Amino acid sequence: MDEGRSRNRWPADAVAVAGYLAGAVLLCGRLLAHPGQRLPYTPGDRILAEYYLAWAARCVRHASNPFVLDRLNAPAGVNGMANTTMLGLGLPMSPVTLLFGPGIAFDALVVLTVAATAATWYWLLSRHVVDSRAAAWVGGLVAAFAPSVANHATFHPNLTAQFLVPVIVWRVVKLRDAPVRGGLILAALVVWQVFINEETLFITALAVGLFGLLWLVQRPREVQLPNVLAGLGVTLLVTAVLLAYPLWWQFFGGNAYRGGEKQMTAFHTDLLGLTSFSRNSVAVRFSEFQPAPGFFAEQHGYFGWPLVIAVVAVVIWRWREPLVRSIAVTGAVFAVLSFGNDLTLYGRDIGVPGPYSLLSGLPLFDTLLPTRLGEAATWAVAPLVAIGIDRLPAVAGLRVLKVGLIAAVLVPAAPVPIKVIDRPAIPSFIASGEWRSYVKAQESALIVPLATFEHWTSMSWATATGADLRMSHGYFLGPAGGVKGSHATVGPAVRPTDRLINTATATHQVTTVTDADREQARLDLAYWRTSIILAPTGDGAAAERGTLDALFGPGRQVGGLWLWDVRNP
Repeated sequence: MDEGRSRNRWPADAVAVAGYLAGAVLLCGRLLAHPGQRLPYTPGDRILAEYYLAWAARCVRHASNPFVLDRLNAPAGVNGMANTTMLGLGLPMSPVTLLFGPGIAFDALVVLTVAATAATWYWLLSRHVVDSRAAAWVGGLVAAFAPSVANHATFHPNLTAQFLVPVIVWRVVKLRDAPVRGGLILAALVVWQVFINEETLFITALAVGLFGLLWLVQRPREVQLPNVLAGLGVTLLVTAVLLAYPLWWQFFGGNAYRGGEKQMTAFHTDLLGLTSFSRNSVAVRFSEFQPAPGFFAEQHGYFGWPLVIAVVAVVIWRWREPLVRSIAVTGAVFAVLSFGNDLTLYGRDIGVPGPYSLLSGLPLFDTLLPTRLGEAATWAVAPLVAIGIDRLPAVAGLRVLKVGLIAAVLVPAAPVPIKVIDRPAIPSFIASGEWRSYVKAQESALIVPLATFEHWTSMSWATATGADLRMSHGYFLGPAGGVKGSHATVGPAVRPTDRLINTATATHQVTTVTDADREQARLDLAYWRTSIILAPTGDGAAAERGTLDALFGPGRQVGGLWLWDVRNP
Protein backbone atom coordinates (compact mmCIF):
# COMPACT_ATOMS: atom_id res chain seq x y z
CA MET A 1 0.00 0.00 0.00
CA ASP A 2 1.49 3.37 -0.95
CA GLU A 3 2.09 6.04 1.70
CA GLY A 4 -0.47 8.49 0.34
CA ARG A 5 -3.28 5.92 0.32
CA SER A 6 -2.34 4.80 3.83
CA ARG A 7 -2.39 8.38 5.07
CA ASN A 8 -5.80 8.98 3.50
CA ARG A 9 -7.26 6.07 5.46
CA TRP A 10 -6.58 7.53 8.88
CA PRO A 11 -9.39 10.10 9.06
CA ALA A 12 -11.94 7.41 8.24
CA ASP A 13 -10.25 5.05 10.69
CA ALA A 14 -10.44 7.66 13.44
CA VAL A 15 -14.15 8.18 12.77
CA ALA A 16 -14.70 4.41 12.85
CA VAL A 17 -12.95 4.00 16.20
CA ALA A 18 -14.79 7.02 17.62
CA GLY A 19 -18.06 5.38 16.61
CA TYR A 20 -17.11 2.18 18.40
CA LEU A 21 -16.16 4.15 21.52
CA ALA A 22 -19.51 5.94 21.41
CA GLY A 23 -21.32 2.63 21.15
CA ALA A 24 -19.39 1.18 24.10
CA VAL A 25 -20.11 4.30 26.16
CA LEU A 26 -23.81 4.03 25.31
CA LEU A 27 -23.83 0.36 26.33
CA CYS A 28 -22.33 1.26 29.74
CA GLY A 29 -23.96 4.69 29.97
CA ARG A 30 -25.99 4.08 33.13
CA LEU A 31 -22.85 2.94 34.92
CA LEU A 32 -20.67 5.75 33.59
CA ALA A 33 -23.24 8.39 34.57
CA HIS A 34 -22.50 7.61 38.23
CA PRO A 35 -18.85 6.47 38.36
CA GLY A 36 -18.34 3.83 41.00
CA GLN A 37 -21.85 4.26 42.41
CA ARG A 38 -23.83 1.76 40.34
CA LEU A 39 -23.77 -1.97 39.69
CA PRO A 40 -25.51 -4.17 37.10
CA TYR A 41 -28.85 -5.41 38.38
CA THR A 42 -27.34 -8.90 38.81
CA PRO A 43 -23.89 -8.05 40.20
CA GLY A 44 -22.54 -11.59 40.90
CA ASP A 45 -19.61 -12.05 38.51
CA ARG A 46 -19.07 -8.30 38.27
CA ILE A 47 -18.13 -8.31 41.95
CA LEU A 48 -15.75 -11.20 41.32
CA ALA A 49 -14.11 -9.34 38.42
CA GLU A 50 -13.69 -6.26 40.61
CA TYR A 51 -11.99 -8.44 43.21
CA TYR A 52 -9.57 -9.73 40.58
CA LEU A 53 -8.78 -6.16 39.52
CA ALA A 54 -8.12 -5.26 43.15
CA TRP A 55 -5.97 -8.39 43.50
CA ALA A 56 -3.87 -7.49 40.45
CA ALA A 57 -3.33 -3.99 41.82
CA ARG A 58 -2.38 -5.47 45.20
CA CYS A 59 0.20 -7.70 43.53
CA VAL A 60 1.73 -4.64 41.89
CA ARG A 61 1.69 -2.73 45.16
CA HIS A 62 3.33 -5.53 47.14
CA ALA A 63 5.28 -7.23 44.32
CA SER A 64 3.60 -10.51 45.31
CA ASN A 65 2.87 -13.71 43.38
CA PRO A 66 -0.28 -13.13 41.27
CA PHE A 67 -0.84 -16.87 40.75
CA VAL A 68 -1.66 -17.57 44.41
CA LEU A 69 -4.68 -15.84 45.90
CA ASP A 70 -3.83 -16.29 49.56
CA ARG A 71 -6.56 -13.88 50.73
CA LEU A 72 -9.40 -16.23 49.76
CA ASN A 73 -10.16 -19.73 51.03
CA ALA A 74 -7.87 -19.40 54.04
CA PRO A 75 -5.71 -21.18 54.90
CA ALA A 76 -5.50 -23.15 51.61
CA GLY A 77 -5.73 -20.21 49.18
CA VAL A 78 -6.89 -20.24 45.56
CA ASN A 79 -5.09 -21.20 42.37
CA GLY A 80 -5.04 -17.96 40.40
CA MET A 81 -4.20 -19.61 37.07
CA ALA A 82 -7.16 -21.99 37.43
CA ASN A 83 -9.50 -19.01 37.81
CA THR A 84 -10.29 -16.17 35.42
CA THR A 85 -8.09 -13.65 37.19
CA MET A 86 -7.52 -11.81 33.85
CA LEU A 87 -4.03 -10.65 34.84
CA GLY A 88 -3.43 -9.58 31.25
CA LEU A 89 -5.96 -6.81 31.85
CA GLY A 90 -5.74 -6.28 35.59
CA LEU A 91 -1.99 -5.67 35.76
CA PRO A 92 -1.96 -2.98 33.02
CA MET A 93 -5.05 -1.40 34.61
CA SER A 94 -3.55 -1.40 38.12
CA PRO A 95 -2.73 2.35 38.10
CA VAL A 96 -6.40 3.12 37.38
CA THR A 97 -7.51 0.62 40.03
CA LEU A 98 -5.18 2.07 42.66
CA LEU A 99 -6.16 5.68 41.88
CA PHE A 100 -9.91 5.36 41.34
CA GLY A 101 -10.94 1.94 42.63
CA PRO A 102 -11.84 -1.34 40.92
CA GLY A 103 -15.41 -0.25 40.12
CA ILE A 104 -14.30 2.60 37.89
CA ALA A 105 -11.46 0.45 36.52
CA PHE A 106 -14.03 -2.20 35.54
CA ASP A 107 -16.23 0.28 33.67
CA ALA A 108 -13.26 1.82 31.87
CA LEU A 109 -11.98 -1.63 30.96
CA VAL A 110 -15.30 -2.72 29.46
CA VAL A 111 -15.59 0.42 27.33
CA LEU A 112 -12.01 0.11 26.11
CA THR A 113 -12.15 -3.62 25.39
CA VAL A 114 -15.47 -3.50 23.53
CA ALA A 115 -14.23 -0.60 21.40
CA ALA A 116 -10.84 -2.25 20.87
CA THR A 117 -12.49 -5.51 19.78
CA ALA A 118 -14.54 -3.63 17.20
CA ALA A 119 -11.48 -1.65 16.08
CA THR A 120 -9.23 -4.66 15.49
CA TRP A 121 -11.95 -6.43 13.52
CA TYR A 122 -12.43 -3.25 11.48
CA TRP A 123 -8.68 -3.18 10.84
CA LEU A 124 -8.59 -6.80 9.70
CA LEU A 125 -11.66 -6.46 7.48
CA SER A 126 -10.75 -3.09 5.95
CA ARG A 127 -7.12 -4.03 5.24
CA HIS A 128 -7.42 -7.65 4.18
CA VAL A 129 -11.01 -8.72 3.45
CA VAL A 130 -13.18 -5.98 1.89
CA ASP A 131 -12.63 -2.77 -0.06
CA SER A 132 -15.41 -0.75 1.54
CA ARG A 133 -14.50 0.83 4.84
CA ALA A 134 -18.20 1.26 5.59
CA ALA A 135 -18.67 -2.49 5.18
CA ALA A 136 -15.64 -3.13 7.40
CA TRP A 137 -17.06 -0.74 10.01
CA VAL A 138 -20.36 -2.61 10.11
CA GLY A 139 -18.45 -5.89 10.40
CA GLY A 140 -16.55 -4.54 13.40
CA LEU A 141 -19.84 -3.40 14.89
CA VAL A 142 -21.24 -6.92 14.59
CA ALA A 143 -18.10 -8.50 16.05
CA ALA A 144 -18.06 -6.32 19.18
CA PHE A 145 -21.75 -5.74 19.87
CA ALA A 146 -22.99 -9.27 19.22
CA PRO A 147 -24.13 -11.19 22.33
CA SER A 148 -20.82 -13.07 22.58
CA VAL A 149 -19.14 -9.77 23.51
CA ALA A 150 -21.72 -7.17 24.53
CA ASN A 151 -23.60 -9.41 26.96
CA HIS A 152 -20.40 -9.86 28.93
CA ALA A 153 -20.12 -6.12 29.53
CA THR A 154 -22.21 -6.75 32.63
CA PHE A 155 -19.83 -9.28 34.17
CA HIS A 156 -16.73 -10.35 32.25
CA PRO A 157 -14.10 -7.93 30.89
CA ASN A 158 -11.98 -10.96 30.03
CA LEU A 159 -14.65 -11.91 27.46
CA THR A 160 -15.35 -8.42 26.13
CA ALA A 161 -11.59 -8.32 25.49
CA GLN A 162 -11.54 -10.20 22.18
CA PHE A 163 -9.39 -7.57 20.49
CA LEU A 164 -6.45 -9.95 20.03
CA VAL A 165 -8.48 -12.54 18.10
CA PRO A 166 -8.36 -10.84 14.66
CA VAL A 167 -4.70 -9.94 15.23
CA ILE A 168 -3.85 -13.55 16.06
CA VAL A 169 -5.74 -14.73 12.96
CA TRP A 170 -3.77 -12.35 10.77
CA ARG A 171 -0.41 -13.25 12.35
CA VAL A 172 -1.09 -16.93 11.64
CA VAL A 173 -1.63 -16.02 7.99
CA LYS A 174 1.59 -13.98 7.98
CA LEU A 175 3.61 -17.01 9.04
CA ARG A 176 3.75 -17.79 5.32
CA ASP A 177 6.11 -14.88 4.75
CA ALA A 178 8.38 -14.83 7.82
CA PRO A 179 8.21 -17.98 9.93
CA VAL A 180 10.72 -17.01 12.62
CA ARG A 181 9.80 -13.36 13.07
CA GLY A 182 6.12 -14.17 12.66
CA GLY A 183 6.37 -17.01 15.14
CA LEU A 184 7.90 -14.70 17.75
CA ILE A 185 5.18 -12.08 17.26
CA LEU A 186 2.47 -14.73 17.42
CA ALA A 187 3.99 -16.14 20.62
CA ALA A 188 3.78 -12.71 22.28
CA LEU A 189 0.12 -12.41 21.32
CA VAL A 190 -0.65 -15.93 22.55
CA VAL A 191 1.01 -15.32 25.92
CA TRP A 192 -0.94 -12.09 26.40
CA GLN A 193 -4.20 -13.82 25.48
CA VAL A 194 -3.49 -16.62 27.98
CA PHE A 195 -3.47 -14.00 30.73
CA ILE A 196 -6.67 -12.40 29.43
CA ASN A 197 -8.74 -15.52 28.83
CA GLU A 198 -7.51 -18.99 27.98
CA GLU A 199 -10.90 -20.20 26.82
CA THR A 200 -11.06 -17.60 24.05
CA LEU A 201 -7.55 -18.57 22.98
CA PHE A 202 -8.52 -22.25 22.86
CA ILE A 203 -11.59 -21.49 20.73
CA THR A 204 -9.47 -19.25 18.49
CA ALA A 205 -6.95 -22.05 17.97
CA LEU A 206 -9.72 -24.50 17.08
CA ALA A 207 -11.41 -22.06 14.68
CA VAL A 208 -8.17 -21.03 12.97
CA GLY A 209 -7.19 -24.69 12.65
CA LEU A 210 -10.47 -25.63 10.98
CA PHE A 211 -10.40 -22.57 8.71
CA GLY A 212 -6.79 -23.35 7.78
CA LEU A 213 -7.63 -26.92 6.82
CA LEU A 214 -10.51 -25.74 4.65
CA TRP A 215 -8.29 -23.18 2.98
CA LEU A 216 -5.52 -25.74 2.47
CA VAL A 217 -7.92 -28.01 0.61
CA GLN A 218 -9.04 -25.18 -1.67
CA ARG A 219 -5.83 -23.16 -2.08
CA PRO A 220 -2.90 -25.43 -1.16
CA ARG A 221 -0.25 -23.30 -2.89
CA GLU A 222 -1.32 -20.14 -1.06
CA VAL A 223 -0.95 -21.74 2.36
CA GLN A 224 2.79 -22.43 2.02
CA LEU A 225 2.44 -25.15 4.61
CA PRO A 226 6.18 -25.66 5.41
CA ASN A 227 6.57 -22.00 6.39
CA VAL A 228 3.36 -22.01 8.42
CA LEU A 229 4.36 -25.15 10.30
CA ALA A 230 7.84 -23.74 10.96
CA GLY A 231 6.32 -20.53 12.31
CA LEU A 232 3.92 -22.45 14.52
CA GLY A 233 6.87 -24.46 15.81
CA VAL A 234 8.63 -21.25 16.83
CA THR A 235 5.44 -20.04 18.52
CA LEU A 236 5.00 -23.32 20.38
CA LEU A 237 8.61 -23.37 21.57
CA VAL A 238 8.59 -19.78 22.83
CA THR A 239 5.20 -20.02 24.51
CA ALA A 240 6.18 -23.32 26.14
CA VAL A 241 9.17 -21.61 27.74
CA LEU A 242 7.29 -18.48 28.81
CA LEU A 243 4.21 -20.30 30.08
CA ALA A 244 5.88 -23.36 31.57
CA TYR A 245 5.50 -22.30 35.20
CA PRO A 246 2.04 -20.63 34.95
CA LEU A 247 0.54 -23.65 33.17
CA TRP A 248 2.25 -26.12 35.48
CA TRP A 249 0.79 -24.24 38.42
CA GLN A 250 -2.65 -24.16 36.80
CA PHE A 251 -2.84 -27.91 36.25
CA PHE A 252 -0.57 -29.32 38.97
CA GLY A 253 -0.13 -26.56 41.57
CA GLY A 254 -2.05 -25.91 44.76
CA ASN A 255 -5.83 -26.28 44.49
CA ALA A 256 -5.65 -27.38 40.85
CA TYR A 257 -8.67 -29.23 39.48
CA ARG A 258 -9.53 -31.50 36.55
CA GLY A 259 -12.72 -30.87 34.61
CA GLY A 260 -15.11 -27.95 34.78
CA GLU A 261 -17.85 -27.07 37.22
CA LYS A 262 -20.88 -29.16 36.29
CA GLN A 263 -23.49 -26.41 36.11
CA MET A 264 -21.29 -24.10 34.04
CA THR A 265 -20.21 -26.76 31.55
CA ALA A 266 -23.89 -27.49 30.90
CA PHE A 267 -24.48 -24.01 29.41
CA HIS A 268 -25.37 -24.44 25.74
CA THR A 269 -27.37 -22.95 22.89
CA ASP A 270 -30.94 -24.05 22.33
CA LEU A 271 -31.79 -25.37 18.84
CA LEU A 272 -33.82 -22.19 18.35
CA GLY A 273 -31.17 -20.02 19.97
CA LEU A 274 -29.42 -18.92 16.79
CA THR A 275 -32.58 -17.40 15.33
CA SER A 276 -33.73 -15.98 18.66
CA PHE A 277 -32.62 -12.74 20.25
CA SER A 278 -30.53 -12.42 23.36
CA ARG A 279 -32.42 -11.36 26.47
CA ASN A 280 -30.35 -8.16 26.44
CA SER A 281 -31.27 -7.26 22.84
CA VAL A 282 -33.66 -4.67 21.48
CA ALA A 283 -36.09 -7.18 19.95
CA VAL A 284 -36.08 -10.02 22.48
CA ARG A 285 -39.89 -9.99 22.55
CA PHE A 286 -39.87 -11.19 18.94
CA SER A 287 -37.75 -14.26 19.67
CA GLU A 288 -38.87 -17.66 18.45
CA PHE A 289 -37.52 -19.04 21.71
CA GLN A 290 -37.80 -16.82 24.77
CA PRO A 291 -34.55 -17.32 26.69
CA ALA A 292 -34.95 -17.98 30.38
CA PRO A 293 -34.55 -14.90 32.56
CA GLY A 294 -31.39 -14.49 34.54
CA PHE A 295 -27.86 -15.19 33.37
CA PHE A 296 -28.12 -13.86 29.81
CA ALA A 297 -24.35 -13.38 29.48
CA GLU A 298 -23.95 -16.91 28.14
CA GLN A 299 -26.41 -16.45 25.26
CA HIS A 300 -23.56 -16.24 22.76
CA GLY A 301 -25.16 -17.39 19.52
CA TYR A 302 -28.48 -15.57 19.85
CA PHE A 303 -28.21 -13.50 16.66
CA GLY A 304 -31.92 -13.17 15.86
CA TRP A 305 -33.69 -14.35 12.73
CA PRO A 306 -33.13 -11.23 10.54
CA LEU A 307 -29.35 -11.49 10.88
CA VAL A 308 -29.34 -15.26 10.40
CA ILE A 309 -31.45 -14.95 7.24
CA ALA A 310 -29.16 -12.21 5.90
CA VAL A 311 -26.00 -14.25 6.56
CA VAL A 312 -27.45 -17.37 4.95
CA ALA A 313 -28.40 -15.26 1.91
CA VAL A 314 -24.85 -13.89 1.66
CA VAL A 315 -23.38 -17.38 1.88
CA ILE A 316 -25.67 -18.72 -0.88
CA TRP A 317 -25.06 -15.66 -3.04
CA ARG A 318 -21.25 -15.67 -2.69
CA TRP A 319 -20.69 -19.42 -2.24
CA ARG A 320 -18.33 -19.53 -5.20
CA GLU A 321 -15.78 -17.51 -3.21
CA PRO A 322 -13.38 -19.80 -1.30
CA LEU A 323 -13.16 -17.27 1.54
CA VAL A 324 -16.91 -17.25 2.03
CA ARG A 325 -17.08 -21.04 1.95
CA SER A 326 -14.29 -21.40 4.51
CA ILE A 327 -15.73 -18.81 6.87
CA ALA A 328 -19.28 -20.14 6.56
CA VAL A 329 -18.36 -23.78 7.20
CA THR A 330 -16.18 -22.82 10.17
CA GLY A 331 -18.93 -20.72 11.71
CA ALA A 332 -21.57 -23.39 11.11
CA VAL A 333 -19.47 -26.11 12.76
CA PHE A 334 -18.96 -24.03 15.89
CA ALA A 335 -22.60 -22.97 15.99
CA VAL A 336 -23.66 -26.63 15.94
CA LEU A 337 -21.09 -27.57 18.59
CA SER A 338 -22.46 -24.80 20.82
CA PHE A 339 -25.69 -26.85 21.10
CA GLY A 340 -23.81 -28.83 23.76
CA ASN A 341 -24.02 -32.40 24.99
CA ASP A 342 -27.82 -32.70 25.01
CA LEU A 343 -29.97 -30.96 22.42
CA THR A 344 -32.82 -28.82 23.72
CA LEU A 345 -35.80 -27.31 21.92
CA TYR A 346 -37.69 -24.49 23.60
CA GLY A 347 -35.49 -25.20 26.62
CA ARG A 348 -36.59 -28.84 26.88
CA ASP A 349 -34.25 -31.80 26.47
CA ILE A 350 -35.32 -33.77 23.38
CA GLY A 351 -33.32 -36.87 24.30
CA VAL A 352 -30.80 -36.57 21.46
CA PRO A 353 -27.08 -36.10 22.19
CA GLY A 354 -25.40 -33.15 20.51
CA PRO A 355 -22.17 -33.40 18.49
CA TYR A 356 -20.29 -31.77 21.33
CA SER A 357 -20.82 -34.93 23.41
CA LEU A 358 -18.10 -36.55 21.29
CA LEU A 359 -15.59 -33.97 22.57
CA SER A 360 -16.75 -33.08 26.07
CA GLY A 361 -14.70 -35.75 27.82
CA LEU A 362 -11.40 -34.71 26.24
CA PRO A 363 -8.84 -32.60 28.13
CA LEU A 364 -9.55 -28.86 27.90
CA PHE A 365 -12.94 -29.56 26.30
CA ASP A 366 -14.07 -30.86 29.69
CA THR A 367 -13.74 -27.37 31.17
CA LEU A 368 -15.18 -25.49 28.19
CA LEU A 369 -18.66 -23.95 28.26
CA PRO A 370 -20.26 -25.18 25.01
CA THR A 371 -22.25 -21.99 24.59
CA ARG A 372 -19.00 -20.04 24.29
CA LEU A 373 -18.23 -21.82 21.04
CA GLY A 374 -20.71 -19.25 19.77
CA GLU A 375 -17.79 -16.82 19.89
CA ALA A 376 -16.41 -18.50 16.77
CA ALA A 377 -19.83 -18.29 15.14
CA THR A 378 -19.74 -14.52 15.72
CA TRP A 379 -16.24 -14.36 14.24
CA ALA A 380 -17.75 -15.91 11.11
CA VAL A 381 -20.87 -13.74 11.02
CA ALA A 382 -18.96 -10.45 11.23
CA PRO A 383 -16.84 -10.89 8.06
CA LEU A 384 -19.76 -12.45 6.19
CA VAL A 385 -21.84 -9.35 6.92
CA ALA A 386 -18.96 -7.14 5.78
CA ILE A 387 -18.50 -9.18 2.58
CA GLY A 388 -22.22 -9.05 1.84
CA ILE A 389 -22.32 -5.26 2.20
CA ASP A 390 -19.10 -4.85 0.23
CA ARG A 391 -20.42 -6.91 -2.70
CA LEU A 392 -23.82 -5.22 -2.91
CA PRO A 393 -24.08 -3.29 -6.19
CA ALA A 394 -23.67 0.47 -5.81
CA VAL A 395 -26.90 1.81 -7.31
CA ALA A 396 -27.09 5.53 -6.60
CA GLY A 397 -30.82 5.77 -6.16
CA LEU A 398 -30.97 2.81 -3.79
CA ARG A 399 -28.44 4.01 -1.20
CA VAL A 400 -31.11 4.89 1.37
CA LEU A 401 -32.80 1.53 0.80
CA LYS A 402 -29.45 -0.23 1.30
CA VAL A 403 -28.83 1.57 4.60
CA GLY A 404 -32.37 0.80 5.72
CA LEU A 405 -31.95 -2.88 4.91
CA ILE A 406 -28.73 -3.07 6.92
CA ALA A 407 -30.38 -1.32 9.87
CA ALA A 408 -33.38 -3.65 9.72
CA VAL A 409 -31.04 -6.64 9.95
CA LEU A 410 -28.76 -5.35 12.71
CA VAL A 411 -30.81 -3.07 14.98
CA PRO A 412 -33.14 -5.78 16.39
CA ALA A 413 -30.12 -7.76 17.65
CA ALA A 414 -28.39 -4.70 19.12
CA PRO A 415 -27.80 -4.71 22.89
CA VAL A 416 -29.67 -2.34 25.16
CA PRO A 417 -27.81 -0.31 27.82
CA ILE A 418 -26.95 -2.26 30.94
CA LYS A 419 -29.61 -2.10 33.67
CA VAL A 420 -28.25 -0.91 36.99
CA ILE A 421 -28.89 -0.74 40.73
CA ASP A 422 -27.35 1.44 43.41
CA ARG A 423 -24.12 0.08 44.84
CA PRO A 424 -24.61 -0.73 48.55
CA ALA A 425 -22.46 1.31 50.89
CA ILE A 426 -19.43 -0.42 52.39
CA PRO A 427 -19.73 -0.55 56.20
CA SER A 428 -17.42 1.91 57.92
CA PHE A 429 -15.84 -0.95 59.88
CA ILE A 430 -14.46 -2.17 56.53
CA ALA A 431 -13.99 1.13 54.73
CA SER A 432 -12.14 2.82 57.60
CA GLY A 433 -9.71 -0.06 58.05
CA GLU A 434 -10.90 -0.73 61.60
CA TRP A 435 -10.97 -4.45 60.74
CA ARG A 436 -7.17 -4.46 60.66
CA SER A 437 -7.00 -4.24 64.45
CA TYR A 438 -8.95 -7.52 64.69
CA VAL A 439 -7.41 -9.62 61.90
CA LYS A 440 -3.69 -10.18 62.33
CA ALA A 441 -1.27 -11.86 59.94
CA GLN A 442 -2.36 -15.38 58.95
CA GLU A 443 -5.77 -14.85 60.58
CA SER A 444 -9.00 -14.62 58.61
CA ALA A 445 -12.54 -13.29 58.75
CA LEU A 446 -15.68 -15.37 58.25
CA ILE A 447 -18.36 -13.33 56.49
CA VAL A 448 -21.97 -14.45 56.06
CA PRO A 449 -23.87 -15.13 53.90
CA LEU A 450 -21.11 -17.32 52.52
CA ALA A 451 -19.97 -16.07 49.12
CA THR A 452 -21.76 -17.27 45.97
CA PHE A 453 -22.93 -15.68 42.70
CA GLU A 454 -26.13 -14.58 44.47
CA HIS A 455 -24.52 -13.67 47.81
CA TRP A 456 -21.67 -11.35 46.93
CA THR A 457 -21.53 -9.14 50.03
CA SER A 458 -18.35 -10.70 51.41
CA MET A 459 -16.51 -10.36 48.09
CA SER A 460 -17.49 -6.70 47.79
CA TRP A 461 -16.26 -6.01 51.33
CA ALA A 462 -12.97 -7.78 50.62
CA THR A 463 -12.55 -5.80 47.40
CA ALA A 464 -13.09 -2.56 49.32
CA THR A 465 -10.02 -3.40 51.42
CA GLY A 466 -7.88 -3.59 48.29
CA ALA A 467 -8.01 -7.40 48.57
CA ASP A 468 -6.04 -7.12 51.85
CA LEU A 469 -8.68 -8.80 54.02
CA ARG A 470 -8.07 -12.54 54.30
CA MET A 471 -11.33 -14.55 54.20
CA SER A 472 -11.99 -18.15 55.12
CA HIS A 473 -14.34 -18.52 52.16
CA GLY A 474 -14.95 -16.73 48.87
CA TYR A 475 -16.39 -17.04 45.38
CA PHE A 476 -13.92 -18.92 43.16
CA LEU A 477 -13.29 -22.23 41.40
CA GLY A 478 -11.45 -24.96 43.25
CA PRO A 479 -11.31 -28.75 43.41
CA ALA A 480 -14.41 -30.45 44.82
CA GLY A 481 -14.00 -31.26 48.48
CA GLY A 482 -10.71 -29.38 48.47
CA VAL A 483 -9.05 -32.50 47.02
CA LYS A 484 -6.44 -31.53 44.46
CA GLY A 485 -7.22 -32.98 41.03
CA SER A 486 -10.98 -33.33 41.57
CA HIS A 487 -13.46 -31.66 39.22
CA ALA A 488 -14.11 -27.98 39.70
CA THR A 489 -16.67 -26.64 42.10
CA VAL A 490 -17.56 -23.15 43.29
CA GLY A 491 -16.21 -22.19 46.69
CA PRO A 492 -14.22 -24.02 49.36
CA ALA A 493 -14.64 -27.51 50.72
CA VAL A 494 -17.83 -27.50 52.80
CA ARG A 495 -17.29 -27.98 56.52
CA PRO A 496 -20.04 -28.76 59.10
CA THR A 497 -20.39 -25.15 60.20
CA ASP A 498 -20.84 -24.11 56.59
CA ARG A 499 -23.83 -26.43 56.35
CA LEU A 500 -25.49 -24.76 59.35
CA ILE A 501 -24.95 -21.30 57.87
CA ASN A 502 -26.06 -22.34 54.38
CA THR A 503 -29.22 -23.91 55.79
CA ALA A 504 -30.09 -20.60 57.43
CA THR A 505 -29.42 -18.77 54.17
CA ALA A 506 -31.56 -21.15 52.12
CA THR A 507 -34.52 -21.40 54.51
CA HIS A 508 -34.43 -17.89 56.01
CA GLN A 509 -34.86 -19.63 59.37
CA VAL A 510 -32.47 -19.78 62.31
CA THR A 511 -30.81 -23.20 62.25
CA THR A 512 -31.21 -25.41 65.33
CA VAL A 513 -27.82 -25.74 67.02
CA THR A 514 -26.60 -28.44 69.44
CA ASP A 515 -23.63 -28.57 71.79
CA ALA A 516 -21.94 -30.87 69.28
CA ASP A 517 -22.43 -28.21 66.62
CA ARG A 518 -20.81 -25.62 68.88
CA GLU A 519 -17.82 -27.86 69.49
CA GLN A 520 -17.47 -28.53 65.77
CA ALA A 521 -17.76 -24.80 65.06
CA ARG A 522 -14.79 -24.15 67.37
CA LEU A 523 -12.79 -26.73 65.42
CA ASP A 524 -13.79 -25.17 62.12
CA LEU A 525 -12.81 -21.70 63.32
CA ALA A 526 -9.45 -23.07 64.40
CA TYR A 527 -8.94 -24.59 60.94
CA TRP A 528 -9.81 -21.30 59.24
CA ARG A 529 -7.81 -19.32 61.85
CA THR A 530 -10.84 -17.10 62.22
CA SER A 531 -10.52 -14.03 64.41
CA ILE A 532 -13.84 -12.33 63.64
CA ILE A 533 -17.18 -13.18 62.06
CA LEU A 534 -19.05 -10.47 60.16
CA ALA A 535 -22.62 -10.19 58.89
CA PRO A 536 -24.60 -7.40 57.24
CA THR A 537 -27.38 -5.56 59.05
CA GLY A 538 -30.98 -5.68 57.86
CA ASP A 539 -33.59 -8.40 57.58
CA GLY A 540 -31.86 -10.21 54.70
CA ALA A 541 -29.26 -11.84 56.95
CA ALA A 542 -31.40 -12.21 60.10
CA ALA A 543 -31.43 -16.03 59.94
CA GLU A 544 -27.64 -16.21 59.59
CA ARG A 545 -27.19 -13.80 62.51
CA GLY A 546 -29.52 -15.85 64.70
CA THR A 547 -27.59 -19.00 63.86
CA LEU A 548 -24.28 -17.31 64.68
CA ASP A 549 -25.71 -16.10 68.00
CA ALA A 550 -26.67 -19.68 68.81
CA LEU A 551 -23.19 -20.92 67.94
CA PHE A 552 -20.97 -18.22 69.41
CA GLY A 553 -23.12 -16.03 71.66
CA PRO A 554 -24.58 -12.62 70.89
CA GLY A 555 -22.84 -10.48 68.32
CA ARG A 556 -22.63 -6.72 68.49
CA GLN A 557 -23.19 -3.95 66.00
CA VAL A 558 -20.13 -1.95 65.09
CA GLY A 559 -19.37 0.25 62.11
CA GLY A 560 -22.46 -0.62 60.09
CA LEU A 561 -22.34 -4.41 60.48
CA TRP A 562 -22.63 -7.21 63.02
CA LEU A 563 -19.44 -8.60 64.55
CA TRP A 564 -18.57 -11.70 66.59
CA ASP A 565 -15.12 -11.45 68.11
CA VAL A 566 -13.93 -15.07 68.42
CA ARG A 567 -10.27 -14.45 69.10
CA ASN A 568 -10.65 -15.63 72.70
CA PRO A 569 -13.59 -18.05 72.71
